Amino acid sequence: MKIFLDVGSHIGETLYEVIKEKYAFDKIVCFEPSSFCLDELKIFAAEDDRIIICEFGLSNRNQDVELFLPGTEAGSIYKDGNPSLGKKEVESEEITEEVETIKLRDAKEWFDNNTSADDYIVVKTNCEGSEVDILESLIDGNIMKNIYSFLITFDIRHYKEFQHREIEIRKRLKKEELKNFCFSDNIMIGASHEKRIENWLTLFGIDSQIKDVDLLTKLHEKEFLKYSSKSGFFPRWEIRIKRIFNYENFPDWVKNALRVLKRMLGLNRER
Repeated sequence: MKIFLDVGSHIGETLYEVIKEKYAFDKIVCFEPSSFCLDELKIFAAEDDRIIICEFGLSNRNQDVELFLPGTEAGSIYKDGNPSLGKKEVESEEITEEVETIKLRDAKEWFDNNTSADDYIVVKTNCEGSEVDILESLIDGNIMKNIYSFLITFDIRHYKEFQHREIEIRKRLKKEELKNFCFSDNIMIGASHEKRIENWLTLFGIDSQIKDVDLLTKLHEKEFLKYSSKSGFFPRWEIRIKRIFNYENFPDWVKNALRVLKRMLGLNRER
């Protein structure tokens, strides 16, 4: 079975692309713990019976926790992050509640109960720091090897106290000699979110009619080797520099000018 897992679905931005016929997913599973996002996701599910909504987040444990800034793109179980240092900025009117209690479920346990080693699995994570817990669980459970392509968005770097965990997970992935992953810093390139998702999926042949995962992996060996070896050095240092200069306090016109400059230099993913 060809399965897409949308970990951190928010209001379904990724679904606009992955539901397209060319990808031929048999099942699309959305993981979204915030109740503020569920109405939008249920609209998608009502129109496409492949879509399953899991009203919880994945992690390395089963637990109820607090979600800060629920319903926003920066909603996270980690408090006191600084989304303005990265790709996401939260307008005050977008925030509906400051805290919401949500459910987390162990990723290994979920995979054991809902997937098999024969499945063709594609995973997108965009879950504001929880990606490190998910990867930890899947590595510990020897599940990562069963996934064809795993897109990692290291949002944990936006939380100064926990930014070291990105390095730790990168080292573990390297130690395990896994190559079936890539990073949003390098893959999510395009004029819109849909185009960025498309760039990732087509780069690794997920839009092809080939469903033999071993054959696909062999055909795209160069891409897997190239993108799994990316270090994330420059994105991490960009955030550190922004912290040093208190970027979050810059006036909007300065931030906009810097974004334009990055786009002109080809350093902005939104191009």
